[in-house]
Amino acid sequence: MKMHHLALLVFINACWGFNYIAGKVGTEAFGPIFFSALRFLVVFVLLLPFARWPRDEFKNVLAIGLLLGVAHYPLMFSAMYLTDNLSAVAVAAQLVVPFSTIIAVLFLKEAVGWTRTIAIALSFFGVVLISFEPIGPDHMLSLVLTVFASLAMAVTAILMRRLKNVSAFNLQFWISAIACVSLLVISFIIERPTLAFVQGIALVDYWSPVYSAIGATIVGHGSFYYLLQRYEVNDVAPFITLSSLFAVGFGILLMGDQLTARIVIGGLLTLAGVTVVAVRSGKPTTKPIAKPPITSANNN
Repeated sequence: MKMHHLALLVFINACWGFNYIAGKVGTEAFGPIFFSALRFLVVFVLLLPFARWPRDEFKNVLAIGLLLGVAHYPLMFSAMYLTDNLSAVAVAAQLVVPFSTIIAVLFLKEAVGWTRTIAIALSFFGVVLISFEPIGPDHMLSLVLTVFASLAMAVTAILMRRLKNVSAFNLQFWISAIACVSLLVISFIIERPTLAFVQGIALVDYWSPVYSAIGATIVGHGSFYYLLQRYEVNDVAPFITLSSLFAVGFGILLMGDQLTARIVIGGLLTLAGVTVVAVRSGKPTTKPIAKPPITSANNN
């Protein structure tokens, strides 16, 4: 990989890692569902010029929009809102990779050897170990929400493999359109944001949904798809855990997160398992296949 592309890949993961900070700050200001709706509204407006009707793929696009926009993101941002330690959530979010492999084995009849099987078990064990750390009253709930968010993202990744002739920006536009409308309705039903509440939000707080939309989604994902057009999945797969490492670092520096021995050990086990699964899953087969998407919860 060329050095400037390697630097771009590190920068992408830094963008995704900082999205945890934006998510934590934003959900505390707006509420997790309303925050999710706002960030999708920004994406919708910015990607409007790229909108094209997806023709025969609309059913798949609709399913992806509901899973990613109405399930994954609200669950992830709710987990960020509830947690007292972003590091734990950032590590658990990497379960997208082993979940994707499990789904591929169950429904796509993909073969998986002992190496990936052990790595998958290792990644889940690491999260279980982290879950026993007594960090705040909602620590366990935030991890459970992250696990379900990762599962939703993994199913989304499988559906994305079936898409044909839908560009990255066009897909993101339709996801944002579906999510924005749905989440605004859900937010007004559950969170009930009033006009006085919205007017009381400081203008400076709007940086968080704007960053989440532009920095994490448009810049992060757009650059990532750019790299996938130039390199094999196996070339970028080893770097997918960097977003969690950046999130941990940003959490310590900016949010005062504390790293305990249990979180460090559990995190290392999970990230090691995820890396092995990603590398083994990205290896070329005897028959050429389309590149599967590598997704991240931050990656969003």
